[in-house]
Amino acid sequence: MKKGSSALVLLMCTLLSLDQSAIAQEVTKEAAPMSEKDVLQLQIKTQTLINVLVQKGVIDAETARLLNAKAEQETAKRYSDATEVVPNSQKDKPATVEPGVVRVPYVSKNVRDQIRNEVSAGLATEVEAAVMKKAEMERWGVPNSWPSWLQKIKLSGDVRFRAEMDKFAAENSDQYIDILAINKAGGTIPAGQAAFLNTTEDTERLRLRARLGINVAVATGWDLGLRLASGSGTNPVSSNFTLGTNMSDSAFNLDRAYLAYKSSAKQVQVWAGRFANPWLSTDLVWDEDISFGGIAASYAPLRPLDEEGFDPYITIGAFPLDDIEQSAQDKWLLGAQTGFNYEWENQNLFKFAAAFYDYEHIKGQFNTFGSNLLDFTAPKFVQKGNTMFDIRNDDKTNTQLAALASDYKEVDINLVYDIASFAPTHIVLIADFVRNVGFNAKENLQALETSTKLNFGADAIQEHADGRKVEVLVGWPKISKNGDWNVSVAYKMLESDAVLDAFTDSDFHLGGTDASGYIVKAQYGWADNVWTSFQLLSANEIHGAKLGVDVWQIDMHMRF
Repeated sequence: MKKGSSALVLLMCTLLSLDQSAIAQEVTKEAAPMSEKDVLQLQIKTQTLINVLVQKGVIDAETARLLNAKAEQETAKRYSDATEVVPNSQKDKPATVEPGVVRVPYVSKNVRDQIRNEVSAGLATEVEAAVMKKAEMERWGVPNSWPSWLQKIKLSGDVRFRAEMDKFAAENSDQYIDILAINKAGGTIPAGQAAFLNTTEDTERLRLRARLGINVAVATGWDLGLRLASGSGTNPVSSNFTLGTNMSDSAFNLDRAYLAYKSSAKQVQVWAGRFANPWLSTDLVWDEDISFGGIAASYAPLRPLDEEGFDPYITIGAFPLDDIEQSAQDKWLLGAQTGFNYEWENQNLFKFAAAFYDYEHIKGQFNTFGSNLLDFTAPKFVQKGNTMFDIRNDDKTNTQLAALASDYKEVDINLVYDIASFAPTHIVLIADFVRNVGFNAKENLQALETSTKLNFGADAIQEHADGRKVEVLVGWPKISKNGDWNVSVAYKMLESDAVLDAFTDSDFHLGGTDASGYIVKAQYGWADNVWTSFQLLSANEIHGAKLGVDVWQIDMHMRF
């Protein structure tokens, strides 16, 4: 039966129930026995309703036959068991009945109540069983009524509406080079005015981020995940869509698509495809919007129940960054992280993680004269801050192509201490320290000296390869319900070549490295999964061209 007929079925069942109640009330009246006509009328109405249920497919013909047969049996049994009540003085005398007179036996109130309750319950049970059987077969009108395959699908999503203002310092340099624009245009002259970042004109804008995710529990321990996200599709660290493009639509991109396996004891987890950040980290190294494409696996030994809350783990991953025709030159990110979580009985939680991120074939290579065979060594996406040099080697003064001067092999240490002793208020202490141990000032200088034209970041050949962030958060760590709140203050310092500038936070200092400053943030929940956040990111350059900027953001979030 179609779901649309379920309302008709429920109405029929209600009418049938009313008829059963009417019959029970009529046959149990003490002083007004029903006429033969009344009884026949109720029987016809009841039989008609049963026939309609059969016709509509709610119950089958065999079930209807059994209902009728059972009703006849119950009627015969009740009348045979009923006992006529007579005065005590007549108990021992045989009852005499005049010819032609039909005696209607008197049934006590207790017996009448018992008959009414049992017959009503019996019929209700029979009808309910038949309807539920049909409903279960066709999955309508009852809880969990979706088909079994549909019950394995879980939808999630979020939308963030942002009002942002970027306010620049008066002493900023107006010659801050936009590496990405120069590389796309083929040089500073072809790029024109786009060759320089805006560092002097304050901007105000409205931005939107929308994401829709699907998770499918394919089998026990096996999941499939998909997520669409707004954004340009070429920027790995931002899913924002800036409003004000003449009402044009925003494209959705395949932000995530992965297969995942988790063992029954949750000791082993494996992800393959494009998935969420598998590392314990902060935005010092990885922007919050970034997704990782490749394969990763994690192992966490199962802790015996009688031991304290010490949970160690190890995670490894391999992620291709650029597929080059010469496979030996493919660019990769190889990562490994080990750490532990420790939880006390009072729910205080301490986390420690040490990671090593090794970028393979990421360093630029200088072309031979008149050749462009090594242009592939230039990065496909950058923000700003890393030391770069021009890898073009020809007599055309208006062409440049910037590539990384340094190797990047990053050691990252993360510490988190969540103090729950003042619950529901938490105090969370966060620290993140990173160092690029692949930085070599001598090799950087040699690379810069080989370039016959423009050098980018030539004043940053010293060893500026460290970064750190410390943060204090007070309140509820994750806003999810009405009344949840938190406030936080952080200090952040990220030198030019501490990390690859392409993947670090895109909001602090408007993205990239060579920046230090403060972040102040406050959040409040208005309803379940509805909250507002306010954030001020104030940052200045460390070694490069003058660039100070305060980024003000007010966000409205909703998720499901």
